[in-house]
Amino acid sequence: MHDSHNAFTSTSQPAPHKRAPGSVTNRSVVTNKPWALPGIDNRLPQARRFRDLCKQFAEEAGGTNKLSEAERAHVRQAATLILRAEALQNAQVLGELVDGDEAIRLSSEIRRLLEKLKSKGRKVDAERSAPDLRSYLAARSAGQPA
Repeated sequence: MHDSHNAFTSTSQPAPHKRAPGSVTNRSVVTNKPWALPGIDNRLPQARRFRDLCKQFAEEAGGTNKLSEAERAHVRQAATLILRAEALQNAQVLGELVDGDEAIRLSSEIRRLLEKLKSKGRKVDAERSAPDLRSYLAARSAGQPA
């Protein structure tokens, strides 16, 4: 009746996927969309605020494509801490008790992270504004100030 060597026996293995090793489908959500939070409904107001902060910080640091993975982690961390600080500020304005020590530690850590990202942005801006040697020499030979 049935062939004993059919494809649905218990000893058969599924066919391996034929994806390229560096294909986009083999990468994590955070790698493909660095400002999306996996497992979170990214339509929530807090998630949108997180994305907006991350995009702004990344732009100030030279652009998302110019950041290393460690710098992207700093951007995400700064955005997360700012969300927490904003939640504490909202609670305080509503008259709720807020841990002052937590608020101070958050503000110090946010400041430290943002300074690190801003210094990265200044380095990128300086590199963009500095002429390369070829254009500098061409301007000098043409008698124009560099």
